[in-house]
Amino acid sequence: MAVSSKFHELTKKMFGYFAFDLNKKISFIFILIIASIIIIDSTIVEFYSFSGLRTSSTVNVVIFIAFSIVFAFSSVLLVTCVKTITSKTTYKLPKNLRKFHYIIFGTQLITISLISVTIFQIIVFNKYHILLLQLVTFISHLSALVFAIPLVFILAKWFKSRKNYIILLYIITFSLVSTNIVISLTYYENIFLRSNASEIRPYRISSYVTAFYSTPADESLSTVYNVIFILSFLVIWIATMAMLNQYKYRLGKIRYYALTIIPLIYFIFPFHTYFANLLSPFVLDSPIAVSVIYTILFSASKQVGAFLFSLSFLIASTIVPNDGVKKSLLISCIGMTILFSSVEITPLQYKVSPPYGLITEAFIPLGAFLLLVGIFTSAVNVSQDGKLRRDFRKSAIAQLNLLRTIGIAQMEKELVKNFKLVEKRSPNLETTQDYSEENVKQIVHEVLQELKQKDFRKREQS
Repeated sequence: MAVSSKFHELTKKMFGYFAFDLNKKISFIFILIIASIIIIDSTIVEFYSFSGLRTSSTVNVVIFIAFSIVFAFSSVLLVTCVKTITSKTTYKLPKNLRKFHYIIFGTQLITISLISVTIFQIIVFNKYHILLLQLVTFISHLSALVFAIPLVFILAKWFKSRKNYIILLYIITFSLVSTNIVISLTYYENIFLRSNASEIRPYRISSYVTAFYSTPADESLSTVYNVIFILSFLVIWIATMAMLNQYKYRLGKIRYYALTIIPLIYFIFPFHTYFANLLSPFVLDSPIAVSVIYTILFSASKQVGAFLFSLSFLIASTIVPNDGVKKSLLISCIGMTILFSSVEITPLQYKVSPPYGLITEAFIPLGAFLLLVGIFTSAVNVSQDGKLRRDFRKSAIAQLNLLRTIGIAQMEKELVKNFKLVEKRSPNLETTQDYSEENVKQIVHEVLQELKQKDFRKREQS
């Protein structure tokens, strides 16, 4: 108990020290900085290899330290922000959700510590132990699943209560992403376990890539990973198209399709080797130049798509008057961008020194946590605000209709939960003996329909 109390006090002080107010501008800054770090961290190894560019070990270490500092501060700031926002709510959050704050805080604290040890070993001993890569990878992937899987179950419960095809698309998407996290962890563990050297020393980065070899099992996992990632990308792209469809006439068809289709083409093109190697004639003529240009041009394919997917949350946050919902949507926006940007299997596999790709992997649980908390608290906020739900019903905007749907589904869930609590406390009441959970849900649904009809008749009379 004493240890738990001290940990609680420590986290409370940390959260209070780094507290700040989240708005659209700050959210965009976070997205821009984190996405830029991930892009560079996940492509720098390939760029060095193809270009033949050589930099000193000192320069590489300085770059890695800079990435680590950005990761540490952005993680602490965002987790603090989420804690502050949720603590200001007028309702009591579920215990499991409150525990998630401490899980992500502990995860990031351990990850930052392991990265710090890695940097210390590189600076002092001019090498680092491969066990550090294994630990960070294991912790980041496992903790990401701790957040991603509950999100799938929450969405599934909402869908069961209120059938909505966008919720179904999100269920499929995050189920696929969770599967890919498992595949990514398996892929990395296979590579780390068969490593010949337990200590990684600084050599020319291109030599790591040249020395890298993959087994047929690794290649199979990589192929499955890519196929699943493409499927998850396509599913959430369809959901995003549906959410942004009403802007087709505001933006104009040309700009709308450019905004939505170009990121899809941009994302899929790097996978052209699965269908037809379109660049092979150019690679034969100028292999180095084509490889370098290709790496630079398509280094941000995942991040551009991730930002597109987050747009529906970002746009919704600008038209929702409720401050709690607005901030929850901004949290979801940042989480969506981070999660789809950071799930990778390419950079860390080469085990270079310094370990480029490690920071990208470390961001995965943060993205999953922000999505879980952002989407859930959006629903809870809407479920607590009857006026907001009525305003949403009058709107034809897809994002608001989705928020209203998950808000009502969450409200039904809370009503059923409260009913079961009353039934448990008063088991001898005759009025509660004949009611099952399904009966309660049906009653709640009928009451909501009656209220909706009364509201409609009132508007007609006025």
